[in-house]
Amino acid sequence: MLTPRQQAIFDFVLEFRRRHGCSPSIPEIQRAFEIRSPNGVVGHLHALEAKGYIRHGQRGSRQIDVTGPHAAQRGPITDLPLYGQIAAGLPESVTEAAEGYVSVDETTLGFRPKDGCFVVRVRGDSMKDACILPGDMVVVEPTPTPRENQIVAALIDGDCTLKRLVRVKGKWFLKAENAAYPELHPRSDLVIQGVVRAVIRRLG
Repeated sequence: MLTPRQQAIFDFVLEFRRRHGCSPSIPEIQRAFEIRSPNGVVGHLHALEAKGYIRHGQRGSRQIDVTGPHAAQRGPITDLPLYGQIAAGLPESVTEAAEGYVSVDETTLGFRPKDGCFVVRVRGDSMKDACILPGDMVVVEPTPTPRENQIVAALIDGDCTLKRLVRVKGKWFLKAENAAYPELHPRSDLVIQGVVRAVIRRLG
């Protein structure tokens, strides 16, 4: 049997996963319950794990899975690598090393991620009119044949950015969803890393 505090944290984990498609991080639980120390959160998570409600993994800050008879309260979970931030603004240099993993609920996402899918955090507001905001995380699916008007993660002349893929008179370029940003026409190279399939947003 759970204590009232443990039950509240467990309910928070379930609701967070339902709304965002991933588990809350320890700082997010800490803020939600006004717990002074991260160790206080870890203690509650260890208690939930000992009682068979969750499994708290070692990779990544969001590796909290629901187990046992409570697993039916979430959909299939997939761990996707998190590759830092991507510029939804002016292009920036690429960060290649994964910094952790994000556990995503396939039911919440609405699709089953394919091999090679990854997650990046959004920095900048160039895609705000497409409802992709600073601080969001996006799930990117690699594809060899992106279609016109899809939102893509792309390398343009060696720099990485998140934009809409546009073609005019046979020429491909990238367009922001914010009138304050210019169109991006490649000087030499435009390489599409993948298509944005889902947005994961933290509210509050």
